[in-house]
Amino acid sequence: MNHKLSFTQAKQIAIVDYLAGLGFDAAKVRGDDHWYHSPFRDERTPSFKVNRKRNVWYDHGTGEGGTILDLGAKLNQCTLSEFLEKLSAENYDFSFHRQPNTHKPENRLEVLAVNEISSPDLLYYLRTRGISKNLVRTYCKEVDFRIGERGYKAIGFPNQSNAYELRNSWFKGSSSPKDISLINNNSCSISVLEGFIDFLSLMQLDHKETRDLIHGNDFLILNSLSLLGRSIPLLQSYKTVNIFLDNDLAAKEAKHHLSGIHFYDASLLYNDFKDLNEYLIAMQKLKEDQIPQMKSKRMRR
Repeated sequence: MNHKLSFTQAKQIAIVDYLAGLGFDAAKVRGDDHWYHSPFRDERTPSFKVNRKRNVWYDHGTGEGGTILDLGAKLNQCTLSEFLEKLSAENYDFSFHRQPNTHKPENRLEVLAVNEISSPDLLYYLRTRGISKNLVRTYCKEVDFRIGERGYKAIGFPNQSNAYELRNSWFKGSSSPKDISLINNNSCSISVLEGFIDFLSLMQLDHKETRDLIHGNDFLILNSLSLLGRSIPLLQSYKTVNIFLDNDLAAKEAKHHLSGIHFYDASLLYNDFKDLNEYLIAMQKLKEDQIPQMKSKRMRR
């Protein structure tokens, strides 16, 4: 028999953990503020904020906000009391954060089908990120999934547990379980990246110094910086470790956990940019801007 939660107990559930259980990952984190693409609509710029310290959410697109009860009631289109019943049925442990048992939340992300990438919307999204369809088809799939009754499509990148990291123009999430991705080329060198868009960007880059650095490497895609700690034994087995993390505070703090590993901080190669994808797009634009100049010089000869 399930224990009936009180409203006070329910409000102790971390909203970021609840959203993670539904497959939603934060698009960016600034201190205690976790920014998401809204779970209620398609959007390119994340406008849905969760303050982890206060454990409240606010949707800048609609002006709505509140506790996890307000969020769950809106997601499930039910009353606060009805959502409290749903939480009680999922058997939450309140010692710290949400600890789900085998009972499955009704709105958990569910993968429906996995195919070759053909969606025009997904291919257009890739072009905006500077990544070719031939490259992405080598490593990724088109994944049909649903959250609740709504169906979606995303680019899916497989992890070590046969689940998928999922991205499209407005959604950043994953199916369960969350895990690292490892591309094994039987090398004694490994390159470490935060996410698969970073990995694809690295593969797309036409930059000699970078290409020489990663030639023949194995690749570890963390899919979440929180998985770096458990990856340390793996990294210790390599002779050379190259780190391609973002240029932000979270990545800087993560590198402190690698104090026992000798590594090369490759983020210095794109030090003026937030991440590898931003660097890739900038380099492609620079190259495009140079083409008319080169043509003009040839015409003047």
